[in-house]
Amino acid sequence: MFDNEFDYPAFHDIAELIQQYENAVKSNITPQFDEQSFEALITFYQENREFKKALNVIDTAVGQYPFSGEFLLKKAEVLIEQNRLDEAMEIINYAEALDPTEVGIAFTRADILLQKGEHEQALAEVDRGLIYADNHADSCELFLLKADIYEDKQLFYEVIECLQQALNYEPENEEALQRLWFAYEITELYDSSISFHEKLIDKNPYNHLAWFNLGQAYAGKEEWEKAREAFEFAVAIKEDFEAGYCCIGDTYIMQEHYVNALNNYLEATKIGRPSRELFVKIAECYEKLKEYSKARNYLRKAISADPEFCEGFYLLGEIYKKEENWTQAINALERAVRLDRENVDYLLSLAEAYLQIDESAKAFPLLENAYQFASNNKEHLLSIAVIFFNAECEDEAYIVLREAEKRFPNQADVLFLKAALMYRDGAKNEALAVMESALMMNYEQHHIFFDVCREAEEDPEILQLVSQFCKPNLNATDK
Repeated sequence: MFDNEFDYPAFHDIAELIQQYENAVKSNITPQFDEQSFEALITFYQENREFKKALNVIDTAVGQYPFSGEFLLKKAEVLIEQNRLDEAMEIINYAEALDPTEVGIAFTRADILLQKGEHEQALAEVDRGLIYADNHADSCELFLLKADIYEDKQLFYEVIECLQQALNYEPENEEALQRLWFAYEITELYDSSISFHEKLIDKNPYNHLAWFNLGQAYAGKEEWEKAREAFEFAVAIKEDFEAGYCCIGDTYIMQEHYVNALNNYLEATKIGRPSRELFVKIAECYEKLKEYSKARNYLRKAISADPEFCEGFYLLGEIYKKEENWTQAINALERAVRLDRENVDYLLSLAEAYLQIDESAKAFPLLENAYQFASNNKEHLLSIAVIFFNAECEDEAYIVLREAEKRFPNQADVLFLKAALMYRDGAKNEALAVMESALMMNYEQHHIFFDVCREAEEDPEILQLVSQFCKPNLNATDK
């Protein structure tokens, strides 16, 4: 990158250098070091966020090397890290007088202007820096900064253009490639992403992040086979590419191939330190395969990685519910609710578990709380109504259902649920009328009625009504 970029210390033991410097300071002696030693000290203090010491070293270095623009730029950088932007700008202006064509000056000034929210001036400064940039690394860094400025303005099409320019200079720049996928995802320009990354791959077939981004673009288009193929190329190039294995697993999940998904997720655990999210993915695979004990084991690993992981406790409770282990389910779900008392899914799941052991006195307050938080969520309102109805609290169920009708009028799913509750309540004729209206709105959602009302699957009147709206299979072969 820029000439003022300090390298890490080239010596094995920086501790001795630090001791020499700090002993000199304590003795009120001005330390005398070569430029490399000063650079090493500054880097050490900066990385440890000991900014005051870093600035003291820089001032000593500037006193010893007054015409070194590198130390002035470093001082500006440390001041920026402390949000002392005006002071940093003064240093940059002074450094510019020493060498007006230094690319790092334009970069640092643009960074200051960006943090001050002066976007147009920052862009102009980057463009000035590009005039002086005489190598690919500097040009790439300037375009990355330009992308920062546009990203701050939420102009993602311009962000994409800048990142593509950066990659023209450094086709394997990891930051540019990672950020480019994010920008494409925001804009949903999947075809554009495919075209760009295919060209990048044509130039360098061993660019694993380009293959990864290509896979992400195909995944955005829900072309799972092509996405998986691209991800597989990425991990073939870089065998320890954890994200690649995870994404291969995700494509298998989308096609309900849980064994293959599981194998890739488990492969990812062998690389680095598995995240709680990866443990959850593995648990969900085992749950789909009905290997509940293994699912629970991986959820516990997720919780161990983050003891405040409320979703982990919720998912653990859901698995215990499938096993009808109500005591353990309640223990897990209570932990989830304690960690997030406003999460409607957690509240409803715990209420259902309490109702299974006839603890309605504990369940109903949870349902009431859920109702308060769910007023703007149709699916939650419908779930609450069903739970109340199943608990033989028909009045409360209809109150919630009327609220859903009020907030979401003329919605087929609301009407299907209303018809189901009416049917179960013995009002069959009224249920048929409501169901007919719902079928006219959206036939595809009629499963909602049968999900709640299994007994209606044998009712000839209900089946006849549904069949009237069933569209013929135009692909069927005439016999």
